[in-house]
Amino acid sequence: MGNKKVSIVVATYNQEKYIGKTLESIVSQKTNFEFEAIVGDDCSTDGNAAIIKEYAEKYPDIIVPILREKNLGMAGNTMDIMMRATGEYIAFIEGDDYWLDENKLQKQVDFLDSHPDYVACFGLCQIVDANGVRQEDCEQWSSFMKEGGEYTVEMFQDYILPGQTATSMYRRVAYGALQQKLMEAKIDVSKMIDRSQVLCMLSVGKMYNLGEYLAAYRYVITEGSGSWSSQNDFYSKNNVLKYLQGMKDMEHTAEVLGLKLNFDARRVFELNKLEDSANQFSKEDYCEIYNQLVEDSYNKKELIGIHRKRQIKRLIRKVVGKN
Repeated sequence: MGNKKVSIVVATYNQEKYIGKTLESIVSQKTNFEFEAIVGDDCSTDGNAAIIKEYAEKYPDIIVPILREKNLGMAGNTMDIMMRATGEYIAFIEGDDYWLDENKLQKQVDFLDSHPDYVACFGLCQIVDANGVRQEDCEQWSSFMKEGGEYTVEMFQDYILPGQTATSMYRRVAYGALQQKLMEAKIDVSKMIDRSQVLCMLSVGKMYNLGEYLAAYRYVITEGSGSWSSQNDFYSKNNVLKYLQGMKDMEHTAEVLGLKLNFDARRVFELNKLEDSANQFSKEDYCEIYNQLVEDSYNKKELIGIHRKRQIKRLIRKVVGKN
């Protein structure tokens, strides 16, 4: 550690089925520079840590194992690994995803080295299932950029991301200035991962997507699979409220950072989704979600109007159905 061009942050927990594929895609990278992979096992209860140890013994110049005796949670684990990174650039990959291109790191370093005004570089990703089979239908509906090019705040507002986490590479120096700004604004820096991290980085520089497939994102919703998706992609009251709170937090963060961000269009989308799935919720849960949407909205009148129209249509369908 200490003289590497790139530090790879690998946060993992109970992913023994996938971590070997992840690490193999890392050690297979072809570069003209040295890199390290700091692998933080968050006190896994399966064989995850043992596999990491094997790779660390086989590739001691690349794999830096951090095997915890106490669980920190995903955010805590990731932040701790990031604090240990010393490379000029930081690349992220979770323990159930993997890289498709053996030149992934080299291509991104070449771009960032020749474009000093950019703070991050991404690529396209394939979405695969538990067995690594590509799911092109899922890719069509994903929130990631579908082609290369410049990434903008307007795209972020439309809930489009510059790329999946495993395709990312950031300048480490950008974190210093950003962290100071966030601390002065009393924003919890431990939550600045994934989508929030993208937003924050937009305030300090430009981002670009290379338009090449660099990684595979493992989308698995089977409970207990160890995949992030299995814990976060169910449509439930708690997940919806967490999602709405996240949007509000990001709007506040953007204001502090001098960016204009308004998620009202997204709130209209969520209202229509709620109406389409109304039978899935109890009356109390439905009202709680709706009231939160109205409370968070900048244009409450518009949202209430849309809701009334949907309610009238639902009533008409109910009456017609009875007849």
